Amino acid sequence: MSSILLKSRSLGVLLIHGFTSSPEQMLPYAQELNKYGITCLLPRLSGHENLPDSLAHVKAEDWLQDAENGFNQLRNEVENVVIAGHSLGGTLALYLAQHHTKEDGLIAAGVINPAVRLTPEQRRAITFSRFYEKKLGMSAKPFQALRKTIDTVRGKLKQVEVPVIIFASSEDELIPHSYQQWLFDQLTTTKFFITLPQEGHSPTPEAAEVIIKTFLVLIDSLM
Repeated sequence: MSSILLKSRSLGVLLIHGFTSSPEQMLPYAQELNKYGITCLLPRLSGHENLPDSLAHVKAEDWLQDAENGFNQLRNEVENVVIAGHSLGGTLALYLAQHHTKEDGLIAAGVINPAVRLTPEQRRAITFSRFYEKKLGMSAKPFQALRKTIDTVRGKLKQVEVPVIIFASSEDELIPHSYQQWLFDQLTTTKFFITLPQEGHSPTPEAAEVIIKTFLVLIDSLM
């Protein structure tokens, strides 16, 4: 697992990229956060080294371990950790929040359009992905790993104890905005819900600025 580490002071943010993306997706966030003296670690998830070929053999357990390794690496560098991620990265951030508390140095989680539920159409597509694997030559494994990761996290949302900040795009073409509201309702910890108007699954640079500014204000209030 390769990563990019922008080092600074006692607060660190683990920024986890989305499915079929790379650490560079989160680099603009890291560069901006670093201006405020925040250490940032951007791990590369397994199977994302040489897309799409490297995804053919990935397992959900690989991504869960990548997230854990990233948290431990960053925790060795800083006193306080915030975990954040986009889409699959947001799912993994919630996974870490289910397994770590303030006693471990974790103070909050920030997620952008996290994948915690699949639409019925998406589930059917993954169920029949073996058909497409033979017909189109596409590996079914990464999609099955994605489904297992989501199912693993979805069933334990009430275990999250640290504050969670949810950024949800109003026009997300992959994960309905209502699913993010469902996530908010499932969480029993301190939580914040910020809607990104007129935004799709991958927020624009303008929306990213809003995310960073809001994120900084909320994190400052939690420190």
